[in-house]
Order: sequence, then structure tokens, then C-alpha cells
Amino acid sequence: MFDLIGTRSLASKGLGSYQMIQMHQSAVTKINHGLPLHAHGYVWNDSALLLSYETKPAARRSKVLAELNEFKTWLEIQCEAKLYAISVKGMSFPSNELGSSVFEDQTHHQPRAVVLKASSWAMANCFEIEKSLSKHRADWYIDERITNGINLGVPFAQEKVSLLPKKIKRTIHMFKGELTINE
Repeated sequence: MFDLIGTRSLASKGLGSYQMIQMHQSAVTKINHGLPLHAHGYVWNDSALLLSYETKPAARRSKVLAELNEFKTWLEIQCEAKLYAISVKGMSFPSNELGSSVFEDQTHHQPRAVVLKASSWAMANCFEIEKSLSKHRADWYIDERITNGINLGVPFAQEKVSLLPKKIKRTIHMFKGELTINE
């Protein structure tokens, strides 16, 4: 999950909506025409969520993180704003029958309902991590289950956070700036 920093402060100046629209247009363009290691992307308000099924081996996760790093840097340039990223490993939901009965909005030719394929637990865990660790003001918060076996260098901080659904504590590694992925 990626989130724009400072959207609330821009709202009072009348610039928050403009920045969100910029982020939407840029993120959608990149999701539709890039990010080959990500199967789905979702954009709302001042956030974007990407879903990748590439979990094994560690070298593959390393490539996913490199793609995320490039996306974050590119999106920050496009939006002229900083973002922070939270990356959590979870299980996506299986395909459901609801997705096969898509009704399009006749005006915009888009599905009227979109079922997120990302795990709701993983998404909820992004918010748990944000709530617990935002005081660190990291650029990256990455679940240990993703960093395991990948040489990202030394995080500037790490803390355990109880994550859903079983409230098991997992270490979240925090990084500043761009990720340095050493192969």
C-alpha cells in the first residue's frame, strides 16, 4: 500500500483533491502499462494498493520490491509529493462467482462493483502497521515475511506488531529513502 503524505494539510489550501487526482491518474497509468510482477492495482483517495502473487523464492520477492521501489519513486516525481509504503505478506482471496456477474456503469464503462482480490487481513494489517509505527516516519514498513532472505541492508528501526487474523507478532523493518536491494 502506498499513501501520499500531507494530503490533509493540502486540503485546507484547496490542493488536496488536485493532488489526489494527480496520484490517481499517474498510478492508474503505471498499473495499466507497467508493473509486470503485480497482478492487480487499486487506487482510492490518497492511496494505492498493489497485489503480487510472486512470493517464492526470495529472489522473486526481491524483484517485486525493486518494482515497488521504482513505482514509489516514479509516483513521487509525478505527484511532486512524498509517499510512504507498507508491504505485508498475506493470502489473496480465491476467485468468487460475484466477479463473473459484472454490471457496467453505462456512462464510464467501468464495473459498478469491484471485489478486491487482496487479502482483507493484509490490508487491515497495513492500517495496523500505520497506527502502531507511523511515529517513526519511515518511507518503507516491510513485513519480515517479505524481507526474509533478501538483503535490503540494515533497517533504521524494527518493531514487532500484532497482525491479524491471529494477532501474531511479526517484525516490521523500517527504511528511509529508496530501498537498496543487494543481490
